[in-house]
Amino acid sequence: MGYGYPASGACVGAYDKSYYVIASLNSNGSASLQYSSERSCLSDSLYRTDMADKTTLEKHLKETLRTDSIALLETPVLGQTGLWDDDVITANRVPRDKVIRQQLISRGAFGEVYSGVFNGQQVAIKMLLPATRGNLKHVNDFLGEAKLHATMDHPHIVAFMGVAWDSLSDLCVLLEYMDSGELRTLLNTYEKEKYPIGYNRQKTTIALQVAHALTYLHSLVPPVIHRDLKSRNILFNSDMDAKLSDFGISRERLDSTMTAGVGTSLWMAPEVMMGERYDDKADMFSFGVVMSELDVHSLPYARVKRENLESSGRTMADSVLLQRVAHGTAKAEFSDASPQEVIDLGRACMQVDPTQRPTAAEALYKLHVILKKMP
Repeated sequence: MGYGYPASGACVGAYDKSYYVIASLNSNGSASLQYSSERSCLSDSLYRTDMADKTTLEKHLKETLRTDSIALLETPVLGQTGLWDDDVITANRVPRDKVIRQQLISRGAFGEVYSGVFNGQQVAIKMLLPATRGNLKHVNDFLGEAKLHATMDHPHIVAFMGVAWDSLSDLCVLLEYMDSGELRTLLNTYEKEKYPIGYNRQKTTIALQVAHALTYLHSLVPPVIHRDLKSRNILFNSDMDAKLSDFGISRERLDSTMTAGVGTSLWMAPEVMMGERYDDKADMFSFGVVMSELDVHSLPYARVKRENLESSGRTMADSVLLQRVAHGTAKAEFSDASPQEVIDLGRACMQVDPTQRPTAAEALYKLHVILKKMP
């Protein structure tokens, strides 16, 4: 049997009859082998060699792969993620053969979501795209999202139901199936069918339920910042209860602030756009933008873009729009049809200065008061 070793970050292995063997070099120079009936390494490339010493292997792989950089793992391949042996992940693991994948629901840059069945129950099945399953960072991020989501329990957060795998090629996360779609789709329908703009009990209830979810996240120890709150990440069940989803870039706030610029630009807070320090108030800015969407139904800053087109005859570049948002000269709109208390709350959430924005708990309280006044 030959041995193979990871090169340039890819997993390489040896092939023995019907088994794949993933080999890694231990610190003492010996090889650790992991057998699998499937190709469960992080790359589709398998290399064979009968050379067992490190120096010869490095030379051989450098020649084979035409690279001067050879990374030799000192731990078993699956241990790279640091999460395969995690207590939360293993406690929530379910049998992969009990998961039945059905129709594709959505596809993003790195992942896809299917409808499916687990133990006779309808579920949503989230997987990495085939092209990204060999990327260690994406696998780590995916499992990190699963671990974070598994610790959450709130009626307005999409429920985590388990994680399943036989190999990296079929790693999947099971989530509560939300059969009434997403808020953005609902608002697109409202816009198309000329549904009345302004806040009513239904829209206020949606905002209230999202505020409930944010209050829960921000009250955790350490607090969790969603970082990608937008209308596409607010889903509805059959009773039209709103639930927050997609924790792919959420992070526990281990430090007092963060600096990584993440999120979807039209909903992003100015401090995040500018690469400045931010905290859970960044979610509140995004929440204010969602409140605007609930009011007027259109995508954020649609009126700003429309007015610019009418005055200049040119479409405003996204970079220009985001600069104006970051400096407070472009605002997501509200209509005169909404109660003034709603408009005031939404605008307060979108203050450029994050210290001037309400907390999620404060927004939740105000929405409770507003809802009580509605017919």
